[in-house]
Amino acid sequence: MRKIVSLMKVVAILLFMFSSPSRGQSQTVSGTVQDTDKKLPLAGASVKVNGTNTTQVTNEKGAFTIKATAGQELIISHVGFTTQKVTVTGDKITVSLKAQTAELEDVVVVAMDIKRKPRELGYSVQRVAGKDIADTKRENFLNSLQGRVAGLTVTPTNGLAGASSQIVLRGFNSLTLSNQPLFIVDGVVVDNSTMDETSNGGSALGLASDRPNRSNDYTNRISDINPNDIESITVLKGPEATALYGSQASSGAIVITTKKARSTDGGQLNVSYDNAFRFQEVTRFPQINNDYSPGSSGTASSNSFIYYGPAYPSGIKKFDNLHSFFRTGFSQTHNLGLDFGNKVSSFRVSGSYFNQNGVIPRNSYEKENFRIANTTKIGKLIELTPTLSYTHTVNEKPLRGAGGYYLDLLAWPINYDINNYLDANGNKEQIYVAGSTGETTDNPMFNVMFNHSSETVARWIATLGINMYLTPWLTASGRFGYDTYKTQGYEFMDPQSAAPIGSGATAYSARGSLDNYWRTYKGYNHTINLTANKKFNDFSVRAMVGNQWQDYETDMFASYGTGLVDATPGFAA
Repeated sequence: MRKIVSLMKVVAILLFMFSSPSRGQSQTVSGTVQDTDKKLPLAGASVKVNGTNTTQVTNEKGAFTIKATAGQELIISHVGFTTQKVTVTGDKITVSLKAQTAELEDVVVVAMDIKRKPRELGYSVQRVAGKDIADTKRENFLNSLQGRVAGLTVTPTNGLAGASSQIVLRGFNSLTLSNQPLFIVDGVVVDNSTMDETSNGGSALGLASDRPNRSNDYTNRISDINPNDIESITVLKGPEATALYGSQASSGAIVITTKKARSTDGGQLNVSYDNAFRFQEVTRFPQINNDYSPGSSGTASSNSFIYYGPAYPSGIKKFDNLHSFFRTGFSQTHNLGLDFGNKVSSFRVSGSYFNQNGVIPRNSYEKENFRIANTTKIGKLIELTPTLSYTHTVNEKPLRGAGGYYLDLLAWPINYDINNYLDANGNKEQIYVAGSTGETTDNPMFNVMFNHSSETVARWIATLGINMYLTPWLTASGRFGYDTYKTQGYEFMDPQSAAPIGSGATAYSARGSLDNYWRTYKGYNHTINLTANKKFNDFSVRAMVGNQWQDYETDMFASYGTGLVDATPGFAA
């Protein structure tokens, strides 16, 4: 009997030991989570028992209850706060989480690839992600900035393939100088000029040659950059934001950061490809009255392009020249990217092909891009980021005529089909003959088919970035860039084309002209900086000293001749 009693005591002691919370039994742990700085409860904080799937979320008072065993670890986390681990020692816990908003704040590249937080800057700055730019699939990426940046206005010159675009930040601030911002790619200034046909700025003497870009348009050169190579764009709107670049950035600056080479797992080759196809149509046409024939004050005229004459006879055949002229435009884009390398040296190679046929007959724009970028680290102190890009464009542009495509179409008599622009002998079909000057307006279809221009550009941009991390708080950096391109183009007027408006009767003998031009641009610039960034307790000090060098040269040559008899456009021998 005594043995049975003793055995029961042992069993009771063992049951007590295994049922005691201090010996490993699960217990209910309650607690609260609060903000360290504000001393306020944090709702929605996650409380998880480490190594298990047991998880709870704090309520609006920051309170929680969870099953845990003494000695287990709780992981408490909340978006925007540092994660904390607490060991269970009792049934009551109070946890304080510290905010980490500074780490989550976005940064922008202001110059020289220097990254700063917007709140640290004393001027307006806005960032646009490169993905947002590439997704628009615009041939001129400037057009994709419209509506994305406050105070920025983008004005395309026309709807032609290869048309230029003007960009202005916070309005015009100069009557004589360029109001366009400075463009900086990877810390290097690059050219965004648009060619002018004349050097006198348009003296308004009544001659067509005195009106800059009167009948033609020329692509602004920043469009040569492949949108798919852009990592981000930072827009600096105030002149104080670009003190590093002087007065040339008085209208602001657009800082473009391109995609850098990144190391791949195990040195493998990563391949990316995307494409886009787009159709274009002219869908809006004005409401017009085509009931009246050429003339004025009800009196008919045999050679007028003004329609205030008598009404057309009933049953006369009328042609829909507006819809007959415009065609369906089509464009296609293909992008290919390759990434390979390791943590020491990595490469990115990208290529792009863009081709667009505009809504105007004989208008096309073709662009090929190739770029190679490298990132090489020499030890822990030096980083090199060289890049080399090549762009080749060909822009075929029919001339606009005296009033532009649209106005010339509206001016053309509706009882004459614009598609009948040649007679049986292959010469220009004349509808009016006015003395020695002939017609003062060309058939719009004849104009685009025989009055033509073409422009070919080959451009190289080479950059080199060097970063030297001398100490944890002292960095030496350099950005070196060389930008060069060659442009070759012509503008051809057919010998049978109408005399330019304002030229007078004497211009008839000068019909048939060819204007050849060659333009070469060379630009070198570098910036070398020494930057110190030191923190003293709650204060931080940033100081920069550096040197900048810029050297730009533009050469342009042209030859112009009139009275041609050969109607074949091209370059003069």
